[in-house]
Amino acid sequence: MNTAKPTKQVFVLDTNILIGFSLWIPISLNTLFWSKLAEYLKKGDWILLDVVAAEIVGKGDLKKWCTQQRKDGLILPISDDDRDRAIEINNQYKMIDDATGKSVTDTYVIAYAEAKSLTVLSRESERVNENDLYKIPDVCKILKVAFERRPEVFLRAMGFTNQNV
Repeated sequence: MNTAKPTKQVFVLDTNILIGFSLWIPISLNTLFWSKLAEYLKKGDWILLDVVAAEIVGKGDLKKWCTQQRKDGLILPISDDDRDRAIEINNQYKMIDDATGKSVTDTYVIAYAEAKSLTVLSRESERVNENDLYKIPDVCKILKVAFERRPEVFLRAMGFTNQNV
């Protein structure tokens, strides 16, 4: 009989998830939700990387929230190993648009999740055409990095129910 405790799913969030939450669950209208997210961040149930937080621009509530998480020491930096692996990933599976630099952060998110056996949470869809740049779900599938695109799965894993938010 296997008595091993099931491994808890830990998520690394893509920028589009944070932006989506802030649009549909504005911080100014639901501070409880955002406080709970910070609590789960503190417990290590999900990971907010410095490169993801840096993509949040402007002076709005989400930027302020990210700044507070940084002050609280809850935003994790990517390592040189993560950077090196991200370069390898992009060299093998072209993700970054050379003209705009878009999707650099995606390679870091995947590299970090791969190194630590975490789940990437992103709303990105797979690429449509073979000639398109690779997308997060494409590369996660190839590298066997856990991937989830449904925020509901993340929220349930964090313990959210209609009773507590």
